[in-house]
Amino acid sequence: MDTLVNFRDLGGIVTLDNKKVVNHQFLRSGEIVQISAEDKEELVKSYNLKKIVDFRGDTEVSQSPDDIITGVSYEHIDILGETANQGASLEELLNPKYNPQQAMMTIYEELVLSKDAQKGYSKFLSDFLTEPNEATLFHCFAGKDRTGFAAALILSSLNVSKEAIDEDYLKTNDSRKAANDAILNEMKEKGASTKQLANMLVMLTVNKDYLDYAFELINQHFGSVENYFTDILKLPTTFSKDMQTLYTI
Repeated sequence: MDTLVNFRDLGGIVTLDNKKVVNHQFLRSGEIVQISAEDKEELVKSYNLKKIVDFRGDTEVSQSPDDIITGVSYEHIDILGETANQGASLEELLNPKYNPQQAMMTIYEELVLSKDAQKGYSKFLSDFLTEPNEATLFHCFAGKDRTGFAAALILSSLNVSKEAIDEDYLKTNDSRKAANDAILNEMKEKGASTKQLANMLVMLTVNKDYLDYAFELINQHFGSVENYFTDILKLPTTFSKDMQTLYTI
């Protein structure tokens, strides 16, 4: 993919019982905005894409709507809601008291504990059982936090190790390097300070600590990922078993 940032297929990842996640079912990326005709064709013909799920907020969607891809359905699931901290202003980034790492931790706390996120992830995950075997591309703006946590939940349900989940999650830093550099260069040209640039770099990248924190919260509040699936997201008690039957080989 030349124009779709942070794109990858979760297919091929090995599970704890030595199976593999099926190819061309779980696709993740950043926003699908102004991508090339060639990339659209590849998504449809090579990946058999059937559905796009957009995790962005209403404002993000209205400002930069996803491209239309013929034959592909679109679903908007606002994971964090408009009140969530999805970014930081230049003023916040310059504030000496601003802690970008803590801001990121707060976002991951919202991803686990907020009602908007729980409702959204419940809908997103349940569709893989009610609409099985439809290649789905899910994304947010950068494809790193809302999308990264969604990918981690999918892989958890498929009996993938935390180490392999982390490996996929951290690929974002390489996949987004060029896009992040462009954002930072634009900020620098507009007069951003060294501190602002350093803080923004933290906001544009992923850190294993963030995902670790999310899973720690799940275990602290709900006891286990399985409890989170069934008690909080209200998924069937057989959710993980059914996911593994459908999507591992």
